[in-house]
Amino acid sequence: MRSASAGLPPRTGQQLGSVRQRNRKSVINYGDNVDANPQETAAEPRGLLKENIAARLREEILAGRLVPGQKIIEGRFARQYGVAQVSIREALNILTVDGFVTKGHGRSARVVNLDDADITHIYGVRGVLEGLAARIITQRKLPVDDLETAFAALKAEVQNNDLRGVIGCVQRFHLLLFEKPGNPFLQEYGRRLVIPLYAFTLIRALAKNLTVSPWEQQLSQHRLIIDVLKLGNPALAEQTLIHVTNSFLEAALTVWAH
Repeated sequence: MRSASAGLPPRTGQQLGSVRQRNRKSVINYGDNVDANPQETAAEPRGLLKENIAARLREEILAGRLVPGQKIIEGRFARQYGVAQVSIREALNILTVDGFVTKGHGRSARVVNLDDADITHIYGVRGVLEGLAARIITQRKLPVDDLETAFAALKAEVQNNDLRGVIGCVQRFHLLLFEKPGNPFLQEYGRRLVIPLYAFTLIRALAKNLTVSPWEQQLSQHRLIIDVLKLGNPALAEQTLIHVTNSFLEAALTVWAH
């Protein structure tokens, strides 16, 4: 599997201790088109510089100028942007966290690339993990107000016909499912699946000039997820999430994967 998590060892103990704090910012900002050319100056804070470079590189990917699987040559973009190569490397680290770039141990960064088998495997594991999350949420009778808020935001982006906003909101909704049980391992591995998946979804959707229509059709399924969590039946909630995730897989393979 060539996801952003490929080649990374499982995190345990102290490494997972900061997961909840870090994941409070759990929605990836896919942003608008970035036209400014970042230039490295003494006046610009290093953190701001790498964020600006990451935004510019992300737009290179989303515009199709860097295609899935393509190697990203740090020296080339350092020269193009007039910055130090280390700044490009730091920006690529940001894009790796955001799911747009993969960086295996000792390997160059490449644009995320998922084939049908990768996508099928991701959705298969994701269904099981979201089902477990749904079971725990239901057993503990956890409130779902945050999911209601995320769903309302998703509907608003659909009405605005904002493809980036829609995919960002869908990602946010499913990350919340992994966060709510309070299990750092479930949360961590959920993020490893969901973040690169939706980064690749956006890349393919933009490449195919899709509208928000496919995700508008999935609003009823997201509504069903919330409703089944409220019913208080853990087994039903778990099986519903697995079934819904399988339907999302079918849509992915049909609509945007190719």
